[in-house]
Amino acid sequence: MRKIRFLHTADLHIDTPFKGLGHLPEPIFHLIKDSTFRSFERIVGCAIEKQVDFIVISGDLYDGANRSLKAQLFLKNQFQILENDGIDVYVIHGNHDHLAGEYVKLTWPDNVHFFSSKEPNMIPFEKEGEVLAHLYGYSFPKQTVTENISSKYKKVDGAPFHIALLHGTSGVTTHHHTYAPFMLNELKAHPFDYWALGHIHKREELSHHPHIIYPGNIQGLNRKESGEKGCYLVDMTEAETTLTFLDSSVVRWETEHLSTLHSDSVDELIHHLHVVKERFRATEVNTILSIELSGESPALQSLYENDTLDDLLEHLQDGEEMEEPFVWVDQIKVEPIYSEVISELGNSPFMKEIFTVFEEMDKVEPVLEPLLKHKKAKKFLDEGSFEDEEILEEAKRLLIESMALHSERQGDR
Repeated sequence: MRKIRFLHTADLHIDTPFKGLGHLPEPIFHLIKDSTFRSFERIVGCAIEKQVDFIVISGDLYDGANRSLKAQLFLKNQFQILENDGIDVYVIHGNHDHLAGEYVKLTWPDNVHFFSSKEPNMIPFEKEGEVLAHLYGYSFPKQTVTENISSKYKKVDGAPFHIALLHGTSGVTTHHHTYAPFMLNELKAHPFDYWALGHIHKREELSHHPHIIYPGNIQGLNRKESGEKGCYLVDMTEAETTLTFLDSSVVRWETEHLSTLHSDSVDELIHHLHVVKERFRATEVNTILSIELSGESPALQSLYENDTLDDLLEHLQDGEEMEEPFVWVDQIKVEPIYSEVISELGNSPFMKEIFTVFEEMDKVEPVLEPLLKHKKAKKFLDEGSFEDEEILEEAKRLLIESMALHSERQGDR
């Protein structure tokens, strides 16, 4: 029975600058900044260890169209390592690493196959003189590709397996910019065995008949991209296809929700927090951890009223830059612990007016624009990195909590 084995990966985002993390201790920041490189090294190691026939990369190899020479030379070296083991690489470019950028052009090893930016084209995979697979793909010629490119993919007979690479947005996805949009039923109607998708950083298996798969990105880039990140090992025969997820994360972003209801004292709460840290350390993966505390306990109220949460955060961070693996607690968020007061505030005409202002502020960039023009501040900011909804929600939460705390203190006088 004929068979093939390959790795499906996407969204490498090599050389991501990780802006806004300069406050971290130097050893931790250096490891995070290097994480996209190290993550792909792990994938190359997996390809060799698992003895795959080839790797498919479904777009966004680099974080920007003007990819650095450093990033290109790194990938060229990794592809050369794969060529030495007889492993081919099939590549499409996406919206981040589209082909209209300005960059140094390199000559790539013979095992690397790039798909056209004019129309989807087919490239065959041969093994021991036999064509085992036809691979299809399309590279973005520019950043914005809004047409349904998938409709232009055409099957070419002459191989037992047919694999299509596509960097685009499913019609059911609403949280990402729309690039090369497609409807799931449209992909299912094509006579392909596997759609190797890219663009969405969350791992999703949209269909198994045929397989239509987002592997997610290979390394989380911020706290929204939490959990394991990596690629799929795909074993395909004429009878069945099996998928195995392989984790390549060098650093994981995680969030822990912890109730304080059973913490009668601050000492007990701190003990629970250390237990949480050690649980993540036991995974043997470097972790950036956000902690969300809830529950109207005396311990939490004491920390909150005495404004000592920052002290607690520093205590949990102390010495972590020397640990291997590290568990760096990046933030402690507290659910409002003055629920009755907040309920009363929410019904007041003043707060209703404040909430209306928040609803009308659908964009925060105009507010932050002066910082982008500031010579020193702009080094730590990225114009495209603002998550408007997240920033507005956090501002709203802080305002409500501050007013609730003030109201509570006024009531005690």
